[in-house]
Amino acid sequence: MDSDRGVISLVGIGGAGKTATLEQFLARLLDDNDLDGILVWSFYDDPDTNAFLKTAVEYVTGELPSGASGTGWFHSLRQILDSGARYLFVLDGLERVQRAHTTSQGIYGELEDPLLRGLLRRLVSAGCQSKAIVTSRFPISDLDSWHGRGHEIIDIDHLDEPTALAVLGQRGVMGEPAALTALLRRFGRHALTVDLLGTATKLFFDGQADRLPTWNPPPGEDPNDPSVRLSIVLTLFHDRMAPETLDLMCRICVFRFGVTIESLGDVFLGEGPASGVLAGANRERLLEWLDWLRQTHLVHLELDGKYTVHPAVRDHFYRLFRDASSIHGAISEHLLSLSERPGVGLPTAKEALDLLEELIYHALRADREDDAVDIYLYRMGGHEHLNATLGEYARTYRILGSFPTFSDAGAMYSCLRAFGLIDEALTWRPRNRYLLIANGRLEELREDPSQNTRRAARFLLGESHQVPERLADFPLPAAHLHLLADDLVEAEISAQHEARVALFQDDVVRSQLALGEVARRKGDYDRARECFEEAGQWVLRSGSHEHLCLLFLYRGRLEADLGELPHARTTLLEAKQIATESSFHLIGVEIDAETSRVLLSSGEPELALAVAERAAAEALRIRFPWGEALACLRMVEAATATGDSAIAERSNERLQEIRRSLTDAKERGRPPSINLYRT
Repeated sequence: MDSDRGVISLVGIGGAGKTATLEQFLARLLDDNDLDGILVWSFYDDPDTNAFLKTAVEYVTGELPSGASGTGWFHSLRQILDSGARYLFVLDGLERVQRAHTTSQGIYGELEDPLLRGLLRRLVSAGCQSKAIVTSRFPISDLDSWHGRGHEIIDIDHLDEPTALAVLGQRGVMGEPAALTALLRRFGRHALTVDLLGTATKLFFDGQADRLPTWNPPPGEDPNDPSVRLSIVLTLFHDRMAPETLDLMCRICVFRFGVTIESLGDVFLGEGPASGVLAGANRERLLEWLDWLRQTHLVHLELDGKYTVHPAVRDHFYRLFRDASSIHGAISEHLLSLSERPGVGLPTAKEALDLLEELIYHALRADREDDAVDIYLYRMGGHEHLNATLGEYARTYRILGSFPTFSDAGAMYSCLRAFGLIDEALTWRPRNRYLLIANGRLEELREDPSQNTRRAARFLLGESHQVPERLADFPLPAAHLHLLADDLVEAEISAQHEARVALFQDDVVRSQLALGEVARRKGDYDRARECFEEAGQWVLRSGSHEHLCLLFLYRGRLEADLGELPHARTTLLEAKQIATESSFHLIGVEIDAETSRVLLSSGEPELALAVAERAAAEALRIRFPWGEALACLRMVEAATATGDSAIAERSNERLQEIRRSLTDAKERGRPPSINLYRT
């Protein structure tokens, strides 16, 4: 914990011993440490990043802050990390929430959740006393720029020879040292492989290493491939297991996130075709078979009562099914009965959503796509409920990606948009060109066929003061445009109206955020905080990049007003990172301008000037005079503080030119008399 590394990643294939290595380290750490606490989270058991972040807040604070939710608890976590607290966060199986391949949606190893990405980046930054240890099959590409200076990667490919020999001895394997060394050369030294090899040798060959059969890999497979070696060891088990334990093992492997003994009994102890040789058995016999599987280390019993299997082992036994559709069908019927119990209804709770998502998975595996589609559309509410109401974009995207033929254009559009992939989203809804406002592509929209899009673009270009009454589904609400013009009365009226008439929660939340900004500008900081916390619950659950940028911009301004400068700086940095990743150039100008103000208040005028100059240059590039005016004002302030009167004078002249131009557009109701962007 005294290392300068904020995040240590244990990276290796399944079965390489990442979790085992981690457990050994934690066992030693628990005996002697001066930490404020250690939180261990397994993404194998629960891949919900939002649930992890909320649990982290509850852990470090002792409870959820009174009256707070959403952004309130997320900022509580951030403030504790900034205060010098020493916590260790252990994140096991992070590959469940990373991209396994480079696609148009992201690069290999990238974290799917922007808030989790922000947390890890906070931990690798200088000055943070809390740390994280991560296990994953993939390196975390989001931390590449911190490699060697805040982030360290440890490749866990195999055990050293003395440790591997010791594991074999602990499992009861006997033989001459040379024979045991040769055994390791044959099977490799990956922790999972060595552990199961030792168990199989003791169980089936009386611990005699020389009695193990000769085994050649299938044609075309590399005998030195760790996955091939593990498969050979697992074959020792499935060739010699009792039919009941083999059937049970295969059926446990159908469940992705573990299964209780109650569910196993409900699904497989009847007389249906999915039961196999388990048909007619009682609970006592089932428990005996489960105990045997646990003793062999093929199955693990977790604290929540679920039996789980290592992913590499699960893949092997699952492939033994010639036709698993009947098994998945039986599980589907079981899950369907659970989901139809009173009180579930159209789901909002995580547990109900998890259950229905698992039901879709098993229905698809049973070749029942029509049933899976019905569950998605009618039991989960489809796009309108999952995305627009709940903000469950990541879940929806996962579900849609699993369908062989079915697609939902509206849902895909919303998911990709939420991830900040505007061009990809527009392939599903080409007519929704107003999204390009977020990218600052205003000139492309000034003659758009849609009147609202055209008016919004011309306002942002400084050519008109006509703000549409509503900008439903736009990246920025109409109230934000009024705020740019510092018209608090119209901004408040517009936001209140939109909050009343909006059909979907994503638009309601934009209005709530705008109302918070209105309250901040009026000096009602308590009301502003309430608005941000109320809206933040949806924003943080959704992970929508548009909403996160708006939330963090407004929140950063509030923190700056309250004198919470370190918090404001961090909040705005998070906003800037998301805006940069998503090419949100328009709001990026406002974020930079506000960051300049915070830096100047923090006693860093040179850096404040550099950030303001960056904002002005970007505003000039995209022809965004409202943003350029903000940037010029910050340049005047920062240049004055540094004593650079020439820059201050030039910036003030440009600021006055922009203001005259915008006044022309407002008072005369026509394009400005001054051409701000001469070519």
